[in-house]
Amino acid sequence: MDKLTCKYILFDLDGTLTRSHPGIIRSIQYALEKHGLPVPPEEKLMEFVGPPLAEKFVEVFGVSKEKATEMVMTYRERYNAVGKFECGVFDGIEECLAELKKMGKTLCVATSKPETAAKEVIGHFGLTKYFDLIGGDTDDHRRKNKTAVINYVMRAMNISDKGDVIMIGDTHYDVLGANESGIGCIGVLYGYGDRKSLEEAGACRLAEKPGDITEMFR
Repeated sequence: MDKLTCKYILFDLDGTLTRSHPGIIRSIQYALEKHGLPVPPEEKLMEFVGPPLAEKFVEVFGVSKEKATEMVMTYRERYNAVGKFECGVFDGIEECLAELKKMGKTLCVATSKPETAAKEVIGHFGLTKYFDLIGGDTDDHRRKNKTAVINYVMRAMNISDKGDVIMIGDTHYDVLGANESGIGCIGVLYGYGDRKSLEEAGACRLAEKPGDITEMFR
């Protein structure tokens, strides 16, 4: 398979850089309890890891968009206090980032997580040095989906050639967001998505482990 030559590489955070489900699930449970909604089993809540939360609250619990936005704010009460650090970096990620930087790649983060929290998490694990930009949602949830975040990152980085940028993420939301923004997406299989949904969404390549990402650019 031909090597990828893109200069700009955008990484998702949850499920791509970090194994973040413990803090996310506990914070979702907190939000559901505060809003008087039933709390499903933990395995059901795993589908909330990765996608924009407001969309999932509407889809799964049938609440209005306004109510979903309120629930996201409640979720963040706990997540911003303790949940964001209830995670860990996937094995091989730092080595992958270091190798890509050695190749001259420009690395950014494009996450649906609030940007302030994303910066704190990445800094907590000592990964900030690898990224030229860490982009995410606003605190008042104005970048409502992955497409909006990706477009924001590309504007902030003054990227004009969409053929020179690629997204890396673990769910079909990453792939669809990338496609809607006019760029390709590598799907990772070690996160919270699955091969079938990534392929159906149109992932251009799949990576079993972080080291596979590095090899795609060699």
